[in-house]
Amino acid sequence: MVVAGVAVAEAPGPLGVGIGWREEIDLSIARLPGVDWVEVVAENLHTEHLPETLLALAERGIPVLPHGVSLSLGSAEPLDTRRVEHLAEVTGALGAPMASDHVCFVRAGGLDSGHLLPLPRTREALNVLVDNVKLTRS
Repeated sequence: MVVAGVAVAEAPGPLGVGIGWREEIDLSIARLPGVDWVEVVAENLHTEHLPETLLALAERGIPVLPHGVSLSLGSAEPLDTRRVEHLAEVTGALGAPMASDHVCFVRAGGLDSGHLLPLPRTREALNVLVDNVKLTRS
C-alpha cells in the first residue's frame, strides 16, 4: 500500500494484542507480557524528534503503529494533504507495517470540532468516505 507517496507494507495478518503508547508508561511497555504491538497518536509525533522508547520498541521488532485522529476522512471538504503526508512520514520513520485513522469527520465549514464526529448513515456520506480513503492511499 502507498500512503502519500510512502510505501507501507500490508499487515501480514492478525497482529495480536496492542496497547496505546503514552509517555507516562513508555518505559513499562517493553516489559509487559503479551504485548504484540503499540499504537501511537501520529499527530503527537514529529519525525525529527521521535521518542527514544518508540524507536527502541521498533528496533526490538515490536510494531509501532501510527494512528491519526485528524484526517477527517468523512468530511466532504478536501483532504488536508499536509496531514496525510505527516501520517505517511511518521509511518515510514517508524517502519510501521500500517497506519490508521478514524472513520469520522472532525472539520466542516472551516471549523474544527475537536471531537471525532460520526458520519451520517447515508450513501452520500459513504461515497465521500470511500473517495477520501482512496485519495489517502494514493
